[in-house]
Amino acid sequence: MSLLSISLLWFLCCLIITTTFIFKTSADLGTTSQRFFYFCDQNNERGNYTAKSNYARNLNTLLSTLTSNTRIDYGFYNSSHGENKDKVNAIGLCRGDIKPEECRGCLDQAKANITQLCPNRKEAIGWYQDEKCMLRYSDRTIFGLNETEPAYYMCNMNNATDADKFNGVVKNLSDKLRRKAAAGDSRRKYGAGTAVDDQSNKTVYGVVQCTPDLSEAECDSCLVESIKGLSSHYCNDKIGARMVRPSCYHRYETYSFLFYDPSTHHPSPSPSPSPSPSSPSPFPAPSSPKAATPSPSSSLLPPSVPSAESPSSPPPSVPLSSPTPSFEGVKTSSTTVTTVPLLLLLMGSFLFVST
Repeated sequence: MSLLSISLLWFLCCLIITTTFIFKTSADLGTTSQRFFYFCDQNNERGNYTAKSNYARNLNTLLSTLTSNTRIDYGFYNSSHGENKDKVNAIGLCRGDIKPEECRGCLDQAKANITQLCPNRKEAIGWYQDEKCMLRYSDRTIFGLNETEPAYYMCNMNNATDADKFNGVVKNLSDKLRRKAAAGDSRRKYGAGTAVDDQSNKTVYGVVQCTPDLSEAECDSCLVESIKGLSSHYCNDKIGARMVRPSCYHRYETYSFLFYDPSTHHPSPSPSPSPSPSSPSPFPAPSSPKAATPSPSSSLLPPSVPSAESPSSPPPSVPLSSPTPSFEGVKTSSTTVTTVPLLLLLMGSFLFVST
């Protein structure tokens, strides 16, 4: 067999291997087609569980039944399963402008993702589809606690033309929505609205939300800290920003980002009043959250959004982490590690044949 024939055969083998790998990678990435920001108890303070342990069985039972009650149409699920050290507590929360069936679908997908992305961790938290829903679980009590960590934020890349005027409009709108959300009941603590910046003639859209298991004072405190953090430290003068925490959420933009008007939907009667204030439990300051994404991107917003947001780094003294597109999640890390050597091998073979 001639040298040319051997080289051609080698080239074809490399081509088949590379093509097979790329197709497999594309199929794998289809399972994470929506961004999922998550924390896996980075310091592992809660410990791990084994695959066949009582905790694993309790976690599986709890997550599989968390959204089974279709009478819950206000987007908040909290439940526990098990006893003593094997007890698992879980919270599922959807943004107030998400319809009930979409909420359950989002949480179901989040359940599938987080147990794969945080395997064997007793505590984990994740936000799915640009914070359409949040899911968290732990072996410790997480109900009725104002927890501000782990957290992340994002800022629009553009500055306001008249920053002082714009910041004032944002603050007034945010404070108004904060009071509305804090005054909510045990089903929903949510506020959405708009305000007009006369200087730029832009409409500002805002959303705030707390987990409904917080008291009015706790919800207010969480949102005050988030609003102040965005305006004073992280995203000051920006025309869009968001702060995402376990207990509360704050976002404003100069474009509408609501999925539907929640005022057209009236939740079922409230089952019970909000709990009384309780002391927050300490939560470890995290490292940067991981993000499961389908492909590398410089933007953390969907392509359809007119002005993208970019991650920013907080002052070192502040225990906040901004999300950066990483590929450490399930089925994504191998994409950037393995594809490059295969392609180089293919190119080298091609050049060898050509000569």
